[in-house]
Amino acid sequence: MATSRRSTSIRKSKVPVSCYLCKGPDVKWKCDDCDAHMCNSCKVTVHQGLQSTQDNNVVSKQDISKASTGTNEVTSVVISSVCNSYTTTLPAVHTLLCSNDDLIYFHYNTITSDNYQFVKGKLLKSSIKILQTFEKQIFDFTIMKNGEILLKEFGGNIIQLVSLSGEFKTVLDSSPMRPLAIHVNKDNEVIVGMREQGPPFPVQDFSVRQVILFGSDYQRKVTLEFDKEGNKLFSYANRIRTDSRNVVYVIDRFDNANHGRIVAVDINGRLKFTYDGPKGLGTFQPEGTTITPSDNIVVADYNNKALHVINSKGDLLGLQFIFKDLRIHSPLGLCFDNKGYLLIGCGIGENENYGKIHVVKMTESLM
Repeated sequence: MATSRRSTSIRKSKVPVSCYLCKGPDVKWKCDDCDAHMCNSCKVTVHQGLQSTQDNNVVSKQDISKASTGTNEVTSVVISSVCNSYTTTLPAVHTLLCSNDDLIYFHYNTITSDNYQFVKGKLLKSSIKILQTFEKQIFDFTIMKNGEILLKEFGGNIIQLVSLSGEFKTVLDSSPMRPLAIHVNKDNEVIVGMREQGPPFPVQDFSVRQVILFGSDYQRKVTLEFDKEGNKLFSYANRIRTDSRNVVYVIDRFDNANHGRIVAVDINGRLKFTYDGPKGLGTFQPEGTTITPSDNIVVADYNNKALHVINSKGDLLGLQFIFKDLRIHSPLGLCFDNKGYLLIGCGIGENENYGKIHVVKMTESLM
């Protein structure tokens, strides 16, 4: 029989937690992956020095206390202010990326229209300065550290590199698999979603759904496909991003209506969490995502016209209905610029002909 802690008259004494490594009493940290408590000295001199723990999730005792007492509050103010808005020449801004030299890259990626286009530009005070365009039906793209562009077109099994001079070169042929989302992490490694040929849905037992990490030489290094119980990690890797520890965050689609979830997996294939929105929200339709400097995950929810912010454990920190509050319509692509502003690429709003890019300031506590 379950009983409330507050109603019971019997109080159990707390068992003191000691450092797993030195057995000392001054515990300050816990490694979630090792399930081990540590003092500050052992964290720095022992745990951080082990090659096998470089990507582990280590949290402070204070954060553990907050989580155990349920003090994480969900704020309804994700965006503190809208700084500027730009109208593009495309019906929607599906993928939106910012480079280190203050350039932006975006595209409209529907296969049902002839108005597809890729744009490289720079945001000025009142307009977008167009630096480069090309007309290709691009499914997804990413930016290498040197500014070259990797892209994957609809259909086909190849990934192309676009040089700074605008020349196209095939760098990866995934035959017989079909590539999906592509992303470059902080180490300039290329991460690609993959699936078998044929209809994408429904996902069958024999379906092959993977996320593969390639080195900068495009040689396969890691394949992510199953969790430790042998279940498929992914259904359809529609978008991929990584954080400062190279944890992989995948927008995973369930069907042709883009209903989906966020799947977080570390580079060793350990499932960290899945997120499909809070209960009672309605259909969760994640379209774009980006990572804050503190490794929170921002998700554009197209169906609910909302932004979700979750932490690296999958806890919801913020949820704002941005159309209702700020008249920001149909959020799709997300990225941060060099100054820390969040850029939101959007679809067509009411009585509008073109998609917009909004430059906003996020609430500081969520950054």
